[in-house]
Amino acid sequence: MADALLRSLGGSVAMLRLPVAATSAIGEQLGAPTAGFADLPLSPAAFRKVRVPITDGNQAKYELLISASAVEAQVSQLGLSSAEVLFAMGLGITVGKEFFVIEGVSFTSAAGLACMYRVLLREAATQSY
Repeated sequence: MADALLRSLGGSVAMLRLPVAATSAIGEQLGAPTAGFADLPLSPAAFRKVRVPITDGNQAKYELLISASAVEAQVSQLGLSSAEVLFAMGLGITVGKEFFVIEGVSFTSAAGLACMYRVLLREAATQSY
């Protein structure tokens, strides 16, 4: 049921970014390991801006609703114990071309089972060099 609801709200794809072990490369042999990342697709998902009180310095917040079946599939594929572990491993989430930092995760349940995850996000700080 949650899958159908999320598809009707746009059914977009969010990518959960996870760190991966560095592979053997010339840079590592010289003592400079290269960080690797893997983006795991989570779909269907619905993304929206959350209304927050306007105050100085208050960053915009966003909400991502993700199908529990998509999350459970990734948890199973990675051999993890729970969705909480999956989200705790995540460095952030990409929606479209924007990267967001995870601020919190909760879920909605029906009949004792999770049917949808709600992920609270904020924009990642941009760095200029």
